Amino acid sequence: MTATRSRKEVKNYRKHRKNMQKPAGCTFCLIDKNSDQFISETKYFKVVRNIFGYSLWDSQRVEDHLMIVPKMHTDRLSKLPKKAGVDFLEILGEYEEKCYNIYARAPSSVIKTVVHQHTHLIKPLGKPRRLIFLLRKPYIRFTLW
Repeated sequence: MTATRSRKEVKNYRKHRKNMQKPAGCTFCLIDKNSDQFISETKYFKVVRNIFGYSLWDSQRVEDHLMIVPKMHTDRLSKLPKKAGVDFLEILGEYEEKCYNIYARAPSSVIKTVVHQHTHLIKPLGKPRRLIFLLRKPYIRFTLW
């Protein structure tokens, strides 16, 4: 996978996480209908906007980055009620029809920054980049459009 955020975006994200006041609970659990991030909800899930969305996915610019978040606080889908599975598949199908990519990390992933299970819905835009040059340290991403 290519670098999903630019160096500047990564710096802003890290700064936000560092300066963020520790909420009294999970940041995903606290998102409600009054939040700017809130998009929609079903019985078991809510769809929210990622405030630090990816700018590059599958070598393409990202037009939109949403997440499906279980209303029940859990780190894995297998802990949800069986009926939630149907709800989840309906949401996935709806966004798949709108050309969103679907991505989730395993509960044991060391890259996952929020323990609450969430599935990314990423809508790419345009043609894949012709060239992507990435250095991890120092973190630099160069793309040729």
